[in-house]
Amino acid sequence: MKEYKHPGNEKNFYKGFTYTFKKEVVEQVLNGLMSQRYAAEKYGISRNTVASWCKQFNPDMGSKNHPKDKEIKKLKEKVEELEMLKDIQQYMLAELQKQVGREELEKFLPKQLFKEIQKKVHKNSK
Repeated sequence: MKEYKHPGNEKNFYKGFTYTFKKEVVEQVLNGLMSQRYAAEKYGISRNTVASWCKQFNPDMGSKNHPKDKEIKKLKEKVEELEMLKDIQQYMLAELQKQVGREELEKFLPKQLFKEIQKKVHKNSK
C-alpha cells in the first residue's frame, strides 16, 4: 500500500489497496458491523471510496436498493398488512357485539382491545 500526501491537506491518502482489503471493508459495511462513514474514518479513506467499493462488490448497493432500505420497505408493507387485519378483526368484533351485547363481549376481551372496539362501534354508528 503506497501512501500519498494530498497537496494542501494534512490528511494522508492511500492508493493501491488490495482486493482483499477492499473486500474486507465492504463485508464489514454490508454485514452492518460498521457504517460507511465509520469505515472511512477507521481506515483513513474517503466515504466516496468506501461507497464506490460497496457498489463495486455489491451492485444492489444503490441508494434505493440498499439491503436495509429493502428490509424497511418489507417491514412497512407488513405493518400495513397487520393494520388492515386489525381493522377487519375490530369490525368483526363490533358486529359480534351487536349480536351478543356489550357486556358479554367485555367479559372475553382485554380492556384495551375492548376500548378500541367501542371507539369503532361509536364511529360506525354515526
